[in-house]
Amino acid sequence: MGALKKIKDFFYNILVRRVPEIQRYYESYVDADKERHRKKRGQSWALLLKCNFHYYFRRRLPETAAGRTEAKRLHTGGSESSLSLRETPEQLAEKLRDYDVISFDLFDTLVYRPVARPADLFYFVGARLEYMGFHQLRVQAERRARNRKYREQGTWEVTLQEIYQCLQDDMGAEAWTAMEAELQTELSLCFANPYMKRLYTRLREQGKTVIIISDMYLPAKVLRNILHNCGFVEPEQLLVSCEWGKSKHEGTLFQLAKERLGTEKSFAHVGDNFGADVDAARKNGFFAVYYPNAQEKGLRFRPDTMSRMVGSAYAGTVNTWLHNGASVYSPQYEYGYIVGGLLVLGYCTFIHRYAAAHQIDKILFLARDGKLLHEVYRRLYPEARCEYVYWSRLASVKLAAERYKRTYFTRFVEHNSHGRMTLHELVAGMELEALEERLQQQLSSSMSERLTPQNAGQVVQALEKLWPEVLACYEQQQQAARQYWQGVLQGCRRACAVDIGWAGSGAVFLRYLVQHKWQIPCEIIGLLAGTDTFYTAEADESVSFLQTEKLVPYLYSEGLNREFWSTHNPGKRHNVYLEMLLTSREPSLKGFALDPDGSVRLDFCAPDPVDGQMVAEIQQGVLDFVENYCRHFAAYPELFTIPGHDAYLPFRLALNSEKDYFKLVFPDLDFKENIL
Repeated sequence: MGALKKIKDFFYNILVRRVPEIQRYYESYVDADKERHRKKRGQSWALLLKCNFHYYFRRRLPETAAGRTEAKRLHTGGSESSLSLRETPEQLAEKLRDYDVISFDLFDTLVYRPVARPADLFYFVGARLEYMGFHQLRVQAERRARNRKYREQGTWEVTLQEIYQCLQDDMGAEAWTAMEAELQTELSLCFANPYMKRLYTRLREQGKTVIIISDMYLPAKVLRNILHNCGFVEPEQLLVSCEWGKSKHEGTLFQLAKERLGTEKSFAHVGDNFGADVDAARKNGFFAVYYPNAQEKGLRFRPDTMSRMVGSAYAGTVNTWLHNGASVYSPQYEYGYIVGGLLVLGYCTFIHRYAAAHQIDKILFLARDGKLLHEVYRRLYPEARCEYVYWSRLASVKLAAERYKRTYFTRFVEHNSHGRMTLHELVAGMELEALEERLQQQLSSSMSERLTPQNAGQVVQALEKLWPEVLACYEQQQQAARQYWQGVLQGCRRACAVDIGWAGSGAVFLRYLVQHKWQIPCEIIGLLAGTDTFYTAEADESVSFLQTEKLVPYLYSEGLNREFWSTHNPGKRHNVYLEMLLTSREPSLKGFALDPDGSVRLDFCAPDPVDGQMVAEIQQGVLDFVENYCRHFAAYPELFTIPGHDAYLPFRLALNSEKDYFKLVFPDLDFKENIL
């Protein structure tokens, strides 16, 4: 077996490890679906040979190695978590009742790291040390240590100290500081697998002898500390390959367990590695329970081209939640968790950084898409000065009509000239009932006639002739809105108006009204998740505001992450799908009014026909992701600088199979598309 491994390592070094770009791509491909790799090794080898051919003869990797995210898709055959559905921990405990000794693998079975791949932890260590290139040095040092150990002692099992003795060649005495940093990083990141925590607890309650058998370079003392931190009662035995020079893969660690606990006893083993935890266990007389690796199950659905640390943290947070086998979630919940969680968290941290860097006195989350953002922001930054404020496209278009007359006509008349609305309904929606008779005279037609492209121009002309009277109809709303916003902005010199997008008219109109119409001494800056795109009819209407940074985007714009700007298509409801991540169940603001006592009253439209349970499921998914991510990475503030590119990529994967995926998430949704 040793000679065979030596040959395999020789060819692996030549074909994979020699070129970092090939190693990164090939190992990413294998990790994305290890079950496929096991069953179709020829396919993996063919890809590896192709990579080497392209690299050495064409001096670049094949095109399949670039843009891999575009080829991936989210699961469309039901909820992704259903792929990992298995018997409950209690049912599995009953299945194991007949065995005297139950052994567990440790990492990726009892305990999770919230990163996509184990070696990704070394990026976190490098960040602690502020040491450039630490990840690669650490990986290479472990390889050298194993090769040296095999040459000298005939075993591949090494200790952490032996790895860092090799690393000392590169880092000098600082290697021992790095080793301590790695231990602290392991302790801070590891957390209990909820499924296995229940199983472990139930087996202990049954009086079973529970042990742990692990192929690992960390000493047993450290593993006990990890188990303690994760809330596990200490096992009767903890056998680690590095301390015994034996391994599960070779079967010798299983033999050791039987020798120490009694060969007459019956043994069962639970683990995630099919070769080491199933095949080897069975060959050595253990009943084996295969517990598929959560990262392997989920990585095929995660983006490949995120930034390294955030991408690994995102994938780890999603995979360990959806694929631990403890729960099956709805497609709506998973849409929130997979697609919305990182986007909302990243946007909120972006808002916070912007506010701190630009002396923002108050952050205003505009209704309705700002409601969930406000909730998450308050959880993240409870001391920040922020408020959820009522604003809407409908209200702002009326209030800003004096300056933005053309927008007023476009939004009210042209966008509603689809033949489904009567002129009477249009006038009522515009709150111009006092002018209905005069409008009818101008039009010389019945108000029961439908608004169509043919008569829309006549309606606009009639309204223009009555323009002073139109503005007068909104005078009380102007007074009420001014009073409302004076209260909101009291004591503020600069404020951010936060919205999901798209043209940014909500923030732009508010800026005009506050600074000019109402003369409130406060500058308004608009923060947007995304902007209008290449496919938007009026894609250039906000260009000057974006260029002068009166509007600031997070995900994409004409000058930011342009590949998203050029493919995000509102005509295919891409805006609507993103809005559904944030939408509130409360109705939209119709306008402001004054009660007889002079106090401000908020008038609302009729509720939208949106399934409240669906919205609640989506938003719970978002909130759970944020909670889990924050819990995992609280000690790593650098993980909360989430690029807009990373935050958008999960949505990009959803778009790769949008017809099937969004039909799964929104099977019966009737989206409202006009302003009224």
